[in-house]
Amino acid sequence: MNPKIRDFLLKSIPYLLSIAGGVVLFVVTQDNIRSPSLADLINNIAASLLSIPLVFLLYDYSNSRVSKRLSQTMAQNMADKVNLLLMNLTILMRHVAGVRGKLTLESLNRMDELTVSRIAKNMKIGATDVADLRKYRDELDDLIYKYGRANIISVDRVQELSAMARDLSHLINEHKFYSNRKITAKYIASIITRITDWLDSDAEMALHFQQLLQQGAIGPEK
Repeated sequence: MNPKIRDFLLKSIPYLLSIAGGVVLFVVTQDNIRSPSLADLINNIAASLLSIPLVFLLYDYSNSRVSKRLSQTMAQNMADKVNLLLMNLTILMRHVAGVRGKLTLESLNRMDELTVSRIAKNMKIGATDVADLRKYRDELDDLIYKYGRANIISVDRVQELSAMARDLSHLINEHKFYSNRKITAKYIASIITRITDWLDSDAEMALHFQQLLQQGAIGPEK
């Protein structure tokens, strides 16, 4: 049986029992109860049993509509925040990797072709860059927790963003404690790939990304 149909049938059982109980009480009252006061009492109970399903169905419907609209709003807010965060992170990755030129979707996709050796050769990470890396990593963690907990973002998307946050943490730790340029460059290349893969997998987000670029909704390039 289809899971949705099964869930609907299980959810309907209390309503059906309430309706059946109301009908039975009403029929029994008409045929067997002679006392007007007792008949009125049982009829009122029967009416309540018949009205309960209607009340709960209306509540479920209105609650479903409100929840759907709230989920849509939260999903849009999430998309806006993720896009802005990824663009700022892209600008930072371009800066630390020594990439110059105007940022467009095309130039971003070309960044995915950067080799680890080239990044390591041109790489330059200052104290301000490290602070920005921590900031974006924390913002990413907050987004994952907030929208993942509310089931606004899919499990696959949570895993992708979590992997990106993990690469950021590795990049920060590698630069701070070991300073191996090749390994640091490897994490930069991985983050760039994750950003381009994210946009490639979601045409709507890629379009929104392009619109924000055209509107100048991000800070100046470093």
